[in-house]
Amino acid sequence: MSSNLMKTMWNKRAEENAFYYVESAFWDGNIEDFFALGEQRAKLIIDPYIDEFIPNTNSASALEIGCGVGRFSRALAKRFNNVVAVDVSETMIQKARELHPPEKYTNLKFETTDGKSLSFLEAESADFVFSYEVFQHMPSREVISKNLEDIQRILKPTGIALIHLRTESFLSSNTIKKFIKKVVPASLWTSAGFKPFTFDDTWTGTSLSRKTVRQICNFSNLKILRFIDDPTHSQGTRVFIIATPQHSS
Repeated sequence: MSSNLMKTMWNKRAEENAFYYVESAFWDGNIEDFFALGEQRAKLIIDPYIDEFIPNTNSASALEIGCGVGRFSRALAKRFNNVVAVDVSETMIQKARELHPPEKYTNLKFETTDGKSLSFLEAESADFVFSYEVFQHMPSREVISKNLEDIQRILKPTGIALIHLRTESFLSSNTIKKFIKKVVPASLWTSAGFKPFTFDDTWTGTSLSRKTVRQICNFSNLKILRFIDDPTHSQGTRVFIIATPQHSS
């Protein structure tokens, strides 16, 4: 899957309605509510683990992968000394920068990537890497693996990653819908009232079993410390992993 397609499609989504494609379930047109939800979920799914694994966030650095317009980036900037937030879409990053002027958010920096590589970031430069509702849209295991390899490179030896992944089974409603979307022309979906740009692999994404997640992490030299059931989606459809760089004995 070409990284150019990921960039093209996410730029189209950002131009159509950036907030909706970041938060399709709860976007109600209110930007304050949008960011309030980010803070609410940060307290639920980030705070318990940074409290456990990162004793002093005041001097720590964080990286967010797939930041969109900065919903979680803003929450991370309240918690960490320095935050870099990246996205494959230049349009998303432009909107994120407009919403987070540097004179107000002095410890927050937004950058564009190709969706696979974070080569501009130094090795062992981040204490915490976070990603939510992003890996689920990655179009292949290869893209997921490339991102995990770079996460391993960027994390400090004692750092952790908190990564959100889709884990639905082959017969789940989403995977069946994904198959139907491949068969039924997009024009018919949109004429029936469904949102555009939700029919290709850069939206429907990739689902992985926990066994496959372990295999990919092991290949990427990441050690999974814990699987965490996702409290924000239906049971069994998503999972978080806490991972740290694998150290040779």
